[in-house]
Amino acid sequence: MQTNYKDVSEENYRSQYTKQDRAQVRRVVRIMLWAFLPLALVDVLFHEFALPLALLLLIRLAAFAYSLWLVRLYATEENVPKLDRYAMYWIVVVLSTQFISNACLPRDYLGHYMVDAWLVLMAFISLPLALNVLRIPLYLFTAASCLLLLYKQSGTFSQAASVLLILPAVAITGHAIAAYVHRYRRKLLSAEQELERQANIDPVTGVANWKEFMRISDGELQRHLRLGKQLSMLVLDLDDFKHLNDLHGPQVGDVILVEVSRRVKRAMRSYDCIARYSGEEFCVLLPEASAEDATKIADRTRATVVAMPISVSGTEMKVSASVRTATLREGDTALSLLRRAGEGSGGHQQEMQQDVNLMPMPV
Repeated sequence: MQTNYKDVSEENYRSQYTKQDRAQVRRVVRIMLWAFLPLALVDVLFHEFALPLALLLLIRLAAFAYSLWLVRLYATEENVPKLDRYAMYWIVVVLSTQFISNACLPRDYLGHYMVDAWLVLMAFISLPLALNVLRIPLYLFTAASCLLLLYKQSGTFSQAASVLLILPAVAITGHAIAAYVHRYRRKLLSAEQELERQANIDPVTGVANWKEFMRISDGELQRHLRLGKQLSMLVLDLDDFKHLNDLHGPQVGDVILVEVSRRVKRAMRSYDCIARYSGEEFCVLLPEASAEDATKIADRTRATVVAMPISVSGTEMKVSASVRTATLREGDTALSLLRRAGEGSGGHQQEMQQDVNLMPMPV
């Protein structure tokens, strides 16, 4: 069965493969650097030592120098749009140089068309640039090469027809392969991100799990210590939840947990992080929250959770909850702060002692 994952943005896609793409471009340019030597030799063999040959070699030398500079740029520059722009300039320079050389070769020589086909295919498959931009110079080069063949009326009809079929076929094939590779990489990245997301969330409630909560908390704690700001944590514990779960089954317990997590999120600030701490406990990271702020949030959270019964299969269930908080102290770690919040030491504690009631849903 085919699984559809969330599409990744272009920015996310490029940033994920930046390191791999930079190395790929450097390899392609190095290959072309070596190809300049036999191509220049072809120019020398088919031209007399005169001004046209000197100009042609000068053009190839300029393309060679630009290629060397691009290899070094890709080793140091971090600006991806800038690198893409210079890579596009590079392929235009290479194609233009090759077309000028082709125009100067004898009409009965067709070997350079094989080089053209290889160049188009290599550029499509190997250059990790956006296809909607890359195909413009490559298709124009293919069309110009076919028109040059017709203008020169090179060789026999069968040879010309073969070239006219091969060049467009290679360009279309290269574009199709490149498009498939791009789609495959996007799907792979999307699947990896979905698996990572599932590994970081609680499968029942959809909020962060304990591992992800601690990762976020460690980063926030270091940031708050560096900036000298306050940080608090909140732990909400559902009273008698184990008894309720044993009495009515795990399905009812899961429904209650989902609804409680929704109510806790409604009581939180937009930048707070909620996670499922254990079976019936939820923890909340409260960035830039003092002890007084944490107390207010704890009161609001408890009131939101116990305000209304939770409807499960036609039955309304009232739940009780305990809310405890702790505020960051000197020497605290994310784990020690969470433990103090869970124990209710050094913080605020509010409890609602309500029995779990089962009330028939009014008709």
